[in-house]
Amino acid sequence: MPSKFTANYLPELFALGFFRSKPSMVTVNLTQRCNQRCIYCEIGQSLPSIEKDTLTVDDLTWIIDQMADNKIGKISLCGGEPFLFSGLINLVAYAGTRNIKCSITTNGMTAFQLSESELNILKECKTEINLSIDSFQDDIQSFTRGSGNALSNALKSLERLNKNGIPVTILTVISRYNFSDLSKFFIEAYEKGIKQVLFQPVIYYSNYPGQPAIENKSLLNVSVDKLDILMEELRKILLFEKTHRINTNVYRIFPWIGTYLRTAAGRDGKWFFKELLGSFFCRELYAIIDINFNGGIQPCGLTPASVSIINNRQPGLMALWLKATEEIKKDLSDERFYTYCNGCCHHFSRNMLASIVRHPVENHKALGNLTPLILSRMKNRILKNLTLYT
Repeated sequence: MPSKFTANYLPELFALGFFRSKPSMVTVNLTQRCNQRCIYCEIGQSLPSIEKDTLTVDDLTWIIDQMADNKIGKISLCGGEPFLFSGLINLVAYAGTRNIKCSITTNGMTAFQLSESELNILKECKTEINLSIDSFQDDIQSFTRGSGNALSNALKSLERLNKNGIPVTILTVISRYNFSDLSKFFIEAYEKGIKQVLFQPVIYYSNYPGQPAIENKSLLNVSVDKLDILMEELRKILLFEKTHRINTNVYRIFPWIGTYLRTAAGRDGKWFFKELLGSFFCRELYAIIDINFNGGIQPCGLTPASVSIINNRQPGLMALWLKATEEIKKDLSDERFYTYCNGCCHHFSRNMLASIVRHPVENHKALGNLTPLILSRMKNRILKNLTLYT
């Protein structure tokens, strides 16, 4: 608890309170290729298949070098499916030589096929794996992920990664197909040795800006008339987490997920974040450099890119990122929000906390709602570290 608080939370609170001097991480969608066809992903449902990636190993090496030069210590490697990107393991090894820590978000379809030497590189470089699993029921996982062997392959990958001491976090999309089974799923994850599960609802705008969103995507979310069932499932997860050595982000999404889902259903017709906050601050615009699979720097994960690293490296990554984010930073500071801001749920918990830290008076109601959850969370983490719980 103390080491994580010192390493992660204190620097973040300092950055929020006194303005951060640089981003804390870079996230890159390595490839548009994928071996699943998820019902809520534009890659699986609407983007044409490709044979060759736009980004190259040289591009990624340049990004890592730029990160090292600017002392940005974390890179998130996503896709598509990142294990389809040729040279991924070598990139992780190179990042390790530059003191850059990698996380890889994967569907687990092929990770179990990694060689022992490749797994050793992941372990030695302290790589974190985010494994996407929506359900431990084979029919639900097969349907939402668009593959008949989605669950079996993910579980085989989980077993190999665990065996080799590589930390795995499960990422779960809450949808109309799995919401009533989340607490059981969470307990099964604990029984399989998982230490952390992170949940989020469906982003009902396009996951890949510049590409059209899946038609009627918002209908994949939990319907408003079923919200009471979802909230009860989340309460059960919080209760289980209190007394077991497994962590989740439910305490962070609990205060806003209902408002988000009502907005997704079109019932409110308002900015969902303005229903929760008196004054909104978008941390993502200042904390994360988002690079898409075409080399474009997106101002945020939902905003189309207007600046690219392809054939345009001369200014350097930081200068390109500042140019890419300049307009949207000004717009949001003047409360000129973008349509897709209403779909921002993947980073909203941190944005909500950032808004409270930056504007505590305007957001005193949100602070009052969030404080008991945070204090309860801290208490439970201390008790777990004292081995009072299982």
